[in-house]
Amino acid sequence: MLDQVVSTFLFAFASFIPVLNPFGGAMFFLALTPNIDQETRKMMVNRIVFYSMIIMLVSLFAGHLILSFFGISMGVLRVGGGLVLISAGWKALNEATHDDTENSTIEPPKSRKKLLSMAFYPITLPLTMGPGMIAVSTAIGTGMIGHGTANLIGCLLATVATLLTVYVCYRYCDRVSQAVGATGADALSRVFAFILLCIGISIFWQGFSELWLSMPKM
Repeated sequence: MLDQVVSTFLFAFASFIPVLNPFGGAMFFLALTPNIDQETRKMMVNRIVFYSMIIMLVSLFAGHLILSFFGISMGVLRVGGGLVLISAGWKALNEATHDDTENSTIEPPKSRKKLLSMAFYPITLPLTMGPGMIAVSTAIGTGMIGHGTANLIGCLLATVATLLTVYVCYRYCDRVSQAVGATGADALSRVFAFILLCIGISIFWQGFSELWLSMPKM
């Protein structure tokens, strides 16, 4: 049984991490929340991990049923998630620089309430738990859970390990900003905001292509 638990854990964890890309997500999180205080960052990360846990567990245990009940295909999910990422990436790409923020009195910094409201949308869904992660969790849950206690334990352990990885990467993403300084942090924010925009376009195009190919032939 122990061998089966370890095997399932390694399979699930190795499937989650590449799709999730927690380090890349942490950089996007940093780009969307520049210059926030440590207490607010901690509160946001706690919420992100909690929301991610809910989404992962629901996807593992009931993802296929929920999508089928609402008639939502993976193509539709990818199109919706891609549009949200495009919007978030474009907004982050056009954020004021660190110097502009310091010298401007026109646009005040985001309040803690506003930042905390961003924890679920768009940071948890679809930035962290995007269509790909939901699809992988749903597939693993369908194939593993219900096929023995060892598989169930392995999947749950992989979920815990994945969430811990997200917490560490997101919680301490500001260390990169501190290491490179304000100018470097602004540059990194622009780079990752642009990458986020490109990822959104890629996800949207993948979903659109699936929907286009599924259309009935004339």
